[in-house]
Amino acid sequence: MLKTIVWDGKTPMPEDTYSGTGGALFGAPNKPRAVALGVFDGVHLGHRAVISHATGLELPDGIRAAASVFTFTQPAWALPKESACELVTEGQKAAVLESLGVEELIQADFSVIREYSPRAFVGDVLHKTLHARRVCCGFNYHFGKGGKGDAALLRALCEPLGIEVVVVPPVLVDGEPVSASRIRRCIEAGEMEQASRLLGRPFTLDFPVVGGQKLGRLLGTPTINQPLPSHFVRPRFGVYAASVEAGGKASHGVTNIGVRPTVGADGPLAETWIADFNGDLYGRDVPVTLVKFLRPERKFDSVEMLQKQILLDGKEARRAVLGDGAQGIRAVLFDFDDTLQDRAAAFLRYCDFFFHKYFPDLPALEKERRRQEMLRRNNGGYVNYIDYFLSLFEDWGWQDAPEVGDIYREFQFRFPDYVSLLPDAIPVLEELRRRGYKTGVITNGPSLMQNRKLDISGLRPLLDIAVVSGDETAPGGRFIHKPDPEIFRRTAARLGIACSSCLYVGDHPVNDIQGARSAGMHPVYINAFGADLHPEGVPEIRSLREIFSLL
Repeated sequence: MLKTIVWDGKTPMPEDTYSGTGGALFGAPNKPRAVALGVFDGVHLGHRAVISHATGLELPDGIRAAASVFTFTQPAWALPKESACELVTEGQKAAVLESLGVEELIQADFSVIREYSPRAFVGDVLHKTLHARRVCCGFNYHFGKGGKGDAALLRALCEPLGIEVVVVPPVLVDGEPVSASRIRRCIEAGEMEQASRLLGRPFTLDFPVVGGQKLGRLLGTPTINQPLPSHFVRPRFGVYAASVEAGGKASHGVTNIGVRPTVGADGPLAETWIADFNGDLYGRDVPVTLVKFLRPERKFDSVEMLQKQILLDGKEARRAVLGDGAQGIRAVLFDFDDTLQDRAAAFLRYCDFFFHKYFPDLPALEKERRRQEMLRRNNGGYVNYIDYFLSLFEDWGWQDAPEVGDIYREFQFRFPDYVSLLPDAIPVLEELRRRGYKTGVITNGPSLMQNRKLDISGLRPLLDIAVVSGDETAPGGRFIHKPDPEIFRRTAARLGIACSSCLYVGDHPVNDIQGARSAGMHPVYINAFGADLHPEGVPEIRSLREIFSLL
C-alpha cells in the first residue's frame, strides 16, 4: 500500500516526530531509500521511466531500499514551472504510483525546500533525513535555491556521500520528449489520442457526479454533471465522444466540456450523456475517458434543439467509440507473456537470481534441478504465488526461509528485471505504427508485476494502450481478467475502435483466443515455442512477423 508522508521540510527530523497514522514519520532510523525526485504532474511516460529506477532496489547487504517519491505538498499549478494545471486527480496519481511499486509518497513544503542550497538539500534532506542510497531524476531536473542545481551537480554532491545517482534520459514519442507541458497543450487542443499516448494511459476525467437542472432527464436524454476543479487542465471546450465506465461496463457517451451556453452553468464542467444507462450515479466518481473531439461548444435556440443535437452526437459518438466494423482492421493488440516475450527464459533468469541470493553454495546439479522444478511448477504463471512458494519451501525443507509475502513482493520486482522480449517484438510494433495501425497490450496479472514488465521492456512508448487485469475492476472490487470479454471491450472503447476492427494476438487458447472472440475481435494464435495446441478456426502463426500476412 502507498503511504503518504507530509513533511514541513525542516531538518534534522527528530526520530519521535509522528505522522497522522501513528508511526514514526520516516520509519526506523537510517531506513535506506531509493528516491525519485520531481513534481510528477501527470505521472506520464517520462515520469514512469524515472520512478521505475527507484523501485525494487536491492542493496549489497541484501536489504531492499524503500521505494520513495519525493515531491511537494503544493500542487503543480502553485509551483514556478511551465505546467500551470493538474493533469490527473490525486486518486489517479496514487493508483499509478502504487502500480509502479512506490511505497512512500513524501510531500515536502516547497516554500521551505526552495531555500536550501544544492549542497544543503543533498546533505540535510537526501542524506541525513531520507537516508537515500539512490536518487533518480530526469535529464532536466533542477534543485536548490534559485534552481541552480542540475543533474550533473546532483551527481557530484551525492557520490561522496555514497548516494548513487541515476539520471534518466528523455522518453521520446514521435521524436520529441514527453513532458507535462506537451500533454497539456494536446488536451487543450482536443487532441486526446496523442495526450493519452504521452500519458501512457487514456486521459480520463474521474470526478464526483453532482446534481444538475435535470433538463436532460425531462427531455429523455439524462446526463451526469462533473464540475472541473479550478486548477485542473481544461480540455478544449466542445463535444467529445467518450467511453464511460458505469455499472461495471464500458458504454459510449457524449461529453460536453464547457459552460453549457444553452442552459448555463456556474463554471466549467463535463456533462455526459451515457448510452443505455439509467442508474443513479450521484456522488460517485465516474471515469469518463475523452476519446475524440467531435465539434465546438455552441448555443442552441431551445433545449429541444439541444436534445436533437445530443441524439445526433450520440450516433457520432457510437461510431467514434465503438467504431465501424466495415472499416477493416485498425488495431493490432497483443498478450504479453509468451506472445511478446519469452516468459520461460525470463523466469529462468529470475531463478538464477533467486538461487544466487538464497542458495549460493548449492551444488550445480541440485541448483539446476530446483531451477527446472520452479519453472515446471510455475505453470506459465497460472498459480497462486503464495501457495506456490510455500510448497517449494516445504519440499526443499527450507526452515529459515524469509516470510513468503516478502519473497512474493520481491518476485514482483525482480521477475520483470529479466524481461526477455522476442527478437521481433519491437520491430513489429514499430512497423505496425508506421503502417498506421493502433497498437496495444491486454495482459492478465498483478498490477505491479505486469506494469513493471511493460515499463522495463521499453514497449510502452510504442503502444496506444496497455491494459493490465490487475488494474481493471467491476462493482464490488472484482478484478476483470481475460477471458472476460469486458476487458477486451474496454480496451477497444478507450481506443475508439470497434472490437471487430481489432486483431488480437495471444498464446492461450482460452484467455486469449476465446476471450477475444467472445468480445468480437479477430483472434490470432501465436505458437512461438512449438506447443502441441492448435485452436480450431483461428489463424496460427509461429513468429510475430507473420502478422503482416494477415493484414
